Amino acid sequence: MKTIILKYCSILLLLITTTGYAQNNTVEFTAGGLKVILRQTQKETLVMNMYFRGGTSNYSPANAGIESLALSGLVECGTTKYPANDFNDQTDEYGLHLAGIADNDYGVVKLSCISKYTDEAWKLFSSAISSPAFETQKFNLLKEQKINDLKGEQSNPDARLKSFAQEFAFFGTSYAINPSGTVAGLQLLNRDAVKDYYYNTLLNKNRMFLVVAGNISREDLEKKILEAFTTIPAKTYTPASIENAAFTQELYKIESRSLATNYIAGIINAPCLNDPNYPAFRLAVTLLNSAMFDYIRLNKQLSYAPSASISEGRISYVTLYASTAQPEETVKAMRLILSYMKGRNYSEKIIENVRKSHLHSYAKRQEIMSEIADQLGKAEIMGDWKLAENLATRMTTVDAEELRRVFNMYAKNVNWAYIGAPEPGKESFK
Repeated sequence: MKTIILKYCSILLLLITTTGYAQNNTVEFTAGGLKVILRQTQKETLVMNMYFRGGTSNYSPANAGIESLALSGLVECGTTKYPANDFNDQTDEYGLHLAGIADNDYGVVKLSCISKYTDEAWKLFSSAISSPAFETQKFNLLKEQKINDLKGEQSNPDARLKSFAQEFAFFGTSYAINPSGTVAGLQLLNRDAVKDYYYNTLLNKNRMFLVVAGNISREDLEKKILEAFTTIPAKTYTPASIENAAFTQELYKIESRSLATNYIAGIINAPCLNDPNYPAFRLAVTLLNSAMFDYIRLNKQLSYAPSASISEGRISYVTLYASTAQPEETVKAMRLILSYMKGRNYSEKIIENVRKSHLHSYAKRQEIMSEIADQLGKAEIMGDWKLAENLATRMTTVDAEELRRVFNMYAKNVNWAYIGAPEPGKESFK
C-alpha cells in the first residue's frame, strides 16, 4: 500500500503546474437589511444564490420535503407578477438557469445567466423570492414530479444508500431527515401548507443572505436589492443547536434486497469546516480516497468505483463507499485501509504533493462562477464565508504529524449501511 500512495503522489507532482491560487476581491455588505456577499469578476457569467438558513432543522420529520417543495415552487409555479408560463418563457428566451434546492443545513434558490441579461434575470429572480404565487395546477404537477423522483431514488440502490446511511448514522438528529421528504409525507403536503411555510418561515431577512459572483458592480446590486426586497420582513431567528457528536461504537444496519451487487457505505466522523482540524483532515481524506481506489479496485478488483468522500456541513462526515459481489472481502479491505492509515507515518514530501493538488484544484474552481458562489455560501452557513477563501492558506501549515493525529482522532468507529443480500452482509460486519 505504501507503493500505491507514493505512486499516486508522484503522478500528482507531474500534473501540478502551479502552487498558487486565484486572488479575489470578495466583499460583504448589507443592503436594505439583507446580508450580501459579492465576488466581482470580469467573467461574462453571473451567478446569484439566495440562501435560507436552517435546512431540516426548520421542520419536523412529518413535514420532510416541505422546503424542497417550497423552493422548487418559487421557480416552477409562477409569481404574482409573472404567471408560471410567462416566467418559463422568459427563462428560455434569455437562457436563464433557475433552481430551488433543499439541503440539511440550508435551502437555496440559484440563478445563473449571461451578464448582458442581468436586468431580465434579476426581475424574475427577485419576483420569485419576494412574491411566489404557487399556482395550484403547477404546484400539483411539481408535487407529483417530486413523488416520482423519490420513488425512483428508492428503487435505485445507489441513490437509496446515501439517504439510508445518513438516516442510520445520525438517527435522532435533523440530519436523519431526508430534505426531499418521503413518498407518504409528500402526498400529505398541500399547496396552502407549503405556501404558508415559505411566507411565514423562510421569507425572513434574518435567516436569508445573498451570494453573487460575476460581472456586476456593488452599486448596481445594492440598487436592485433596495428596489426589490424592501417589503421582506426581518423577524427574530435563532439557529437550532446541532451537535456533531462522535460515534462511540461500530454499528451496522442492513436493508435486504435481492441484488447481484451489494452496496456498502461506512460513515466516520469528520471535523467541520470551521474546526482547526479540518485542513489536516481534508488532506487525509484525499489520501484515503486514493488508497481505497488503488487497493480495492486496482489491487483486489473487488469494486468498480470505491471511494472516500467528505460531506461538509454542521455535521460533517466521511463516507466510504463500494458496490461489490464480495461484501465480506470488501469490508475487510476497507478496515485494513483505515488501520493502515492510522499507523502510517507520511513523509513531508507526500503531504506537500497532496497539498499542491488541493491548491491546484482550488485555483481551477475559481474560474467557475457557480463554484465560487457555492463555496462562499456553504462557508457562510458554517459561520463565515472567509472560511472558504482561507482554506488554501490554512492547509499550508499542515504537516505529517498533524495529519496522522487528526485522522486518528476522528476515524475511530464506523457506522455501516448495507443494501443487498442479508447473510453476506451480516458476515461482513462480524
